[in-house]
Amino acid sequence: MTDAVLADLTRTGEELRVVFADERAAISKLDHAKLEEVALRKQDLAARLEKLRTQVSLQDPLVRDLFAAIRVEARATALLAATATQAVRALLGYAPANAYDRRARQTTSSPGRILATY
Repeated sequence: MTDAVLADLTRTGEELRVVFADERAAISKLDHAKLEEVALRKQDLAARLEKLRTQVSLQDPLVRDLFAAIRVEARATALLAATATQAVRALLGYAPANAYDRRARQTTSSPGRILATY
C-alpha cells in the first residue's frame, strides 16, 4: 500500500464521516432535500471506498481504525434514523402491533412502510 493510496483512503473516510454528520443534522430537521443530497454524496464516497478497499490491507491498524470510525458514524446515523422513523410513526398514529414469535417472545410489527411524497 502506497502513501498516496493511504492518504486517499483517509481523505475519503473523513469525507464520509462528515457526510454522516450532515445526514444526522438533516434527519434531526426532517430536511428531505438535504437527505437526498446526502444520499448521493454517500453513494459516491462508497464507490470510491470500494475501489480503494482492493488496494489496501485490512490488517493495517490505520485502515482498521478508519473503518471502525466509519462504522461508529454509520451506527449513530442508523440509530437516529430509526428513532426519527418511530417518532414520525407515533405522530401519524401508527401504533405498533404486538405479536409473538415462535419462541413466544413478544415482538412488535409495524403496519408497513411510510411512503412520503414531497
